[in-house]
Amino acid sequence: MKWTRDELELHEGPVDFDEMIEIADDAFSSSDLIRGVKDIHVYGNGFFDSENELFMCDLHIEGTMICPDAITNEPIEVPLDTESHETYAFAPVEDDDSIRIVTDEVIDLLPAVIDNILLEVPISVTEADEDAYPSGDGWRVLTEDAYEQEKKSEGDPRLAKLKEFKE
Repeated sequence: MKWTRDELELHEGPVDFDEMIEIADDAFSSSDLIRGVKDIHVYGNGFFDSENELFMCDLHIEGTMICPDAITNEPIEVPLDTESHETYAFAPVEDDDSIRIVTDEVIDLLPAVIDNILLEVPISVTEADEDAYPSGDGWRVLTEDAYEQEKKSEGDPRLAKLKEFKE
């Protein structure tokens, strides 16, 4: 998924791509929410606009993310299916954060694929049963539903002293 400017200028019509790629786990070292990916399939097409010196492409990324379980920290496989539109410019453009500037006359889609995977990483994911939730002396991890139920049954602690007067 790399093209030089010369290759794009010689190519007539859209540039189609369909590849299975491997991404090293260290590409995601900046995030604690993902440990790696596997079975990444990237496909789509692009078009080179020689007049404006832009390459525009539509990407579809499918595969599996390996994320840590929020409760047990064990690896969990999370499905990935996302789409993206990327624009590459061979000439300097005005401040536009959505356009990637090509510096060495070669377009490489891999950084865009990695960025899009990082955007899809869930903040928290778990497969642990409630029985497997950790607990200790005077504390335990609750689900949101269990927490809400417990909070409703407790009542307002600010009004606890008033209960003494009621009796």
